[in-house]
Amino acid sequence: MAILASMAVLIVHLPAFAHRLLDGDEAVYGSIAALVNQGASLYGDGGVDNKPPGIFWTYAATFDLFGTYQMTAVHLLALVVMAATCVLLFIIGRSISSARAGLLAATFYGLLTATGNPRLLAANTELFMTLPLTASFLLLLRRQWLWSGLLMVVAGAFKQVAAAEVLILPVALLVLEARGARTGAAVRFSAGIVVGLAAGAAALALTGSLAGFWRWTVETLVGYAAGNYSLAVLLDRSRTSLAPFVGSTIVLWVAAGSVAVLWRTMRPTEKLAVAWLAVSLLGSLAGGHWSWHYFIQVMAPLALLAGLAVDRALDTPMRRWIAAVVLIGVTVPAAGWTAYNFRADPLTYDWTPPIAQHEQVAEYIRTHTGPGDRVFVWGDWPPLYVESDRLMSSRFPGFLRGFARGSGLPPNNWDTAPDVWPALQSDLERHPPQLIVDTSTDDWSNFASYPMSNYPVLASLVASSYHPVATIDGVVIYARNA
Repeated sequence: MAILASMAVLIVHLPAFAHRLLDGDEAVYGSIAALVNQGASLYGDGGVDNKPPGIFWTYAATFDLFGTYQMTAVHLLALVVMAATCVLLFIIGRSISSARAGLLAATFYGLLTATGNPRLLAANTELFMTLPLTASFLLLLRRQWLWSGLLMVVAGAFKQVAAAEVLILPVALLVLEARGARTGAAVRFSAGIVVGLAAGAAALALTGSLAGFWRWTVETLVGYAAGNYSLAVLLDRSRTSLAPFVGSTIVLWVAAGSVAVLWRTMRPTEKLAVAWLAVSLLGSLAGGHWSWHYFIQVMAPLALLAGLAVDRALDTPMRRWIAAVVLIGVTVPAAGWTAYNFRADPLTYDWTPPIAQHEQVAEYIRTHTGPGDRVFVWGDWPPLYVESDRLMSSRFPGFLRGFARGSGLPPNNWDTAPDVWPALQSDLERHPPQLIVDTSTDDWSNFASYPMSNYPVLASLVASSYHPVATIDGVVIYARNA
């Protein structure tokens, strides 16, 4: 049974190896990691983003071992991380109930992380974050408080919303420790967090990234989240991600709910699993972004509770009917999405025509520049850096990221703040791009409302030093004057 489950999980993740990029986020992490490997400082001239450093260091280490922009290696690493999380869920399920419950939990997680649009398969922050979060939960069960707290910080090194899971501590103390032992346990957990934060701060300081980290990943949080909390944005993301996620996994939600409603009669470890689901759901929803991959955080506890529920149900007279419903309810959506993900372009699958011919633009960049040349892309299309195998001239992989582009709102975003433009000008003077690629001219990713002429740094540079040399798929490309 374990072999069949492993094969099923592997098959649904195979589309990850059919595409070089599975999400624009991968291109952001990859283009920044490539600069970091040139010796530049993260959150400085080595690339700016609002994510913590863990994902960039992971990509950079992978590129250092296997080559710059080697995305197959990144996808293989993501598969290993997913599999490791499955192993931890097996151990957790076995410790709470039985080996069968553990196997079900592991299988459900493996399938859940591929049952969705192509971007769900990406080597994204949520996937890497969920591994230490799951390990932290296992250590909570074993009352290894210090190490559990430390691993929560490791998870936070990949995405800030991991902090929501600290809220599980009060429940853990209540259900796992006697009254007199709770204070000591809380102190040890807090000590683990303090040690982790200190180690992270030291790593950032040693790499010259501490000041930039605070500027770009802490100061930007409120504004970034606030931009997502409009009714129109939430309704759109509910329609495109939240509702399909719940619908594709409804069988597991029902199963998990059947366990949660039995709170009064639960064992302490089962209560802790329900609390894990609650705080994970809070973390997934907190930013208001609600893209499908944001819910990877909740998939681990969802798989665990569903595994416990199905394991229990398989010991009842209805076991054959329940097995059939679960098998159909889990495998049919997984098979459907797998077939779709093999053929869909992860970067444009949700576009309405005309579709961006990004491969053609990337091919032009690659054939009209040398390996040592740098390029600059105006818009929100960092995939062009990866697909053309060229470094960014700027620390900014894109602009107006996470912003409701085309909404008519003033383009005031964390990556168009006043201090962005002097930094951009400095970058372009230090590393003059061989080509400037303007994706706004064909409205890629709703960027037509933000032409380069609206931004003095770019308008002046193009007017004085560049001339148009090609238009591909509506995208205007400029080359440096001789």
